[in-house]
Amino acid sequence: MNNLMILGIGFIAVPIGFIGNFIFKLTPIFQEYFVFIGFVSAVLFTNMTFYKNHMKKANLILLIVIILGIIQIILFHMFYEIEIKRNFQYFLRVSLDLPYVFLVFNWLGLSCYRAYLRLKDQDIEPWIKVRYKLIAMSSIIFSLHSIPEFFQPRDIRWGNPNDPISLIIFGITAVMAITYAIGFALSWFMPKWLKSYFNKGYERSIEKEYSEEELMNLIKSQLNK
Repeated sequence: MNNLMILGIGFIAVPIGFIGNFIFKLTPIFQEYFVFIGFVSAVLFTNMTFYKNHMKKANLILLIVIILGIIQIILFHMFYEIEIKRNFQYFLRVSLDLPYVFLVFNWLGLSCYRAYLRLKDQDIEPWIKVRYKLIAMSSIIFSLHSIPEFFQPRDIRWGNPNDPISLIIFGITAVMAITYAIGFALSWFMPKWLKSYFNKGYERSIEKEYSEEELMNLIKSQLNK
């Protein structure tokens, strides 16, 4: 399924960027290139999964995200050396980062929630419906993770263990990121015992056993109506 492969590429790119920045000291500019790949991949996944019949709207969102991402990269190149000491440049970049992150993950979250609303009365195993709720809730939570950046002290590196405020901000954003990672991972790689828990009391009205691919095709057919 091409949409999941594209999403996988994006979710591999993002941690490469963060590891390169925080562990190998390749600067936030290096990180931002890989975040851009990840964010564009997330939007492509959302569009390919939920908006095949509404591509004008979907492509508009994609275009806006690409523009915001390019602006972020340009601002990093322009301001990286001076923004540590200058509030205006920093807050300009963070102010533009907020709609960038907000749009990508709210687009995904709200799309999944709308899918859940369309599927909740269908005769589909409950764990499939929980998948969409998990992605929706975790994505909307993660969409807010740029807000704490406004409170980062300007003369201290983000996540500095010797500064309480920086450490708290790092902790808040880390909790948001971990919540998203766990929610998304569980939604696609849900263990059998958890599926059984969500399916407790469910009785199939038809005898046919669906494969994962058949379930996804059924969901797509419902979304296309």
